[in-house]
Amino acid sequence: MKLKLSIIILTTLLLQACLYPDSQKVENAPTNDEQLNEVQQAVNQYKDQNGGLLPIKNRGQQTPIFIKYPIDFTKLSDANILGQPPGNSYERGGPYSYVILDPENEVEVKVADVRVNQKLRSINYEINIYRNENLYPPYGEMINKGYFNINLEAIELDEVPTVKSPYSGQKLEIIINHEGKPLVDYRPDVYRILEKENINEYDGDLRYLLTDHYPIVPSYSPPMSLVDGEIIFKEHVSQTTE
Repeated sequence: MKLKLSIIILTTLLLQACLYPDSQKVENAPTNDEQLNEVQQAVNQYKDQNGGLLPIKNRGQQTPIFIKYPIDFTKLSDANILGQPPGNSYERGGPYSYVILDPENEVEVKVADVRVNQKLRSINYEINIYRNENLYPPYGEMINKGYFNINLEAIELDEVPTVKSPYSGQKLEIIINHEGKPLVDYRPDVYRILEKENINEYDGDLRYLLTDHYPIVPSYSPPMSLVDGEIIFKEHVSQTTE
């Protein structure tokens, strides 16, 4: 009897592995229109029922603009609007944090890839160790004013640290600003859109090209402007979506 029971259990586990391959696990679930629309509708309903208030968590003024307004799913649940967060959300072990872009106007729901933050946190640890010993960040070659490549030798790295682009899947380099804060260089993804859409001029922050074309925000990124056909990192660029 025990042998038969063991065989049944093993068979069940094998069937589950076939029915739920790696591509369908929560942590690998892609963001999709259905999930985004569901959360968007819930946010809109909450806003209508609460005099324009949004179901967001409080974040400090220094929080990067694209992750400054994360959705508080507890508020949506308490209001009996949304039973639980989407399966690919960070709250349920997934790779995406649901955020609100432009809360003053469009109130559009997007997602941020939390794996980017996890990689930057690891690099920031190495940067802080170096800064504590040398009183300044591991500046490498200057990209343009206020932004630098990382000095690999200074923090004993064999290759340029990268993150996987949530847009193209390609490797994007991690850079630092004048404060030594690690950021993602999204220029390759932006150049790809500029070329595809045949855009030669653009006023404002180029990061909004990414949010216009994708449901994912470029979290932990420097503002970017288009100057004579070249993408330039800017220290101060309007953060509106005009």
